[in-house]
This record gives sequence, structure tokens and C-alpha cells, in this order.
Amino acid sequence: MISASTEIRVRYAETDAMGIAYHGNYLPWFEVARVVLLDKIGLSYKKLEDDGFLLPVLEANLRYLAPARFDDILTVTVRMEELPRVRIRMDYTVHKEGSLLTTGHTLHAFMNRAGQAIKPPAIVQERFISVFNEK
Repeated sequence: MISASTEIRVRYAETDAMGIAYHGNYLPWFEVARVVLLDKIGLSYKKLEDDGFLLPVLEANLRYLAPARFDDILTVTVRMEELPRVRIRMDYTVHKEGSLLTTGHTLHAFMNRAGQAIKPPAIVQERFISVFNEK
């Protein structure tokens, strides 16, 4: 398993009329954590895209347990439990001061710019194997 965490501060614009973080904002927060995880293991999301490799979301699932509100400092953690092959599953938790607010996951696959599913590039496979073997 590999993981990474990042802090997010809920902005006023991310809240609804009830003062609660709008549910649609969690997916961008998950994306921030994903980029942090890839950076942590030495894979730049930007470089992958520049090289023509895309990682679209195939599936997203979120479960809201408690609300986040304006100015809350959230810790978004992303985990990869299994060595990815063609598809990559990432699991997320969102905490505020140790309390679990949200859980979720996303499922991704590598695609080329023509929208065709492809195998992950060799550098990606090698990096994931290396990182998972370190654990």
C-alpha cells in the first residue's frame, strides 16, 4: 500500500446556502491528493499528460458522513492498496481534526489522446512496482 495526504482549507465559494461544503467539491479535492501521491512516488501527472498519457476517471464513489464547513482545515488522504495494472483504484478519506467526514474511491485507466485504452507506460509500471516492493 502507498498513501499520501494533503491539507485543504474550505473556501467560502465552496459552500452552499447552508454553509456546508458543496458535495461536488470533494472530487477536485480527491484530485489534489492524487497529484500529491503521484509526485510523492516520482511520477509527474503533468509529464504523463505531456507525453500523451491520460488517466480519466471511470468511476467515482463518495460517502458523506459529516459536513465540512467554510474555513475548516481538512486532511485528504489517498491510498492505493494494490499494485495497479491496467486500472488504478484510489481510496480516499477526508478528516477534520481527526474526525472522519467522507470516504470514497475513484477508478482510472490509462488512455491515449485518441481515447483508446492502453497499457500504462513502462516508466509508470516500473515506478509502481518499485514503490510497492519497498513496502
